[in-house]
Amino acid sequence: IVLGFLCLEKKVILISTRQALLLDCCELLKSLLFPFDLCAPYVPHLTQPFMSCLEFPGATFVGIHDNGQAKNGLANIVRTSIPEDSIIVELDSGEINCDG
Repeated sequence: IVLGFLCLEKKVILISTRQALLLDCCELLKSLLFPFDLCAPYVPHLTQPFMSCLEFPGATFVGIHDNGQAKNGLANIVRTSIPEDSIIVELDSGEINCDG
């Protein structure tokens, strides 16, 4: 499902509490697109100052580390206000949330 969304050039957001798992999954999904190239902005570790890249009108592929901060953490902000036309993959629980 996630690979299909990448091929359809949608916003794909991966969230995990484990940074190593997050980076490995981002790289794995990117490599599975071979022989095609990912044309979307690719940010395997998105931080709060660069959150505006989620508002990019086209496709994006980002990974967000959930550091467990209560309400002001980036992962919680993204969960509560899912960007339009995006898919959020919770790597720890295996849940996939779609909007649009």
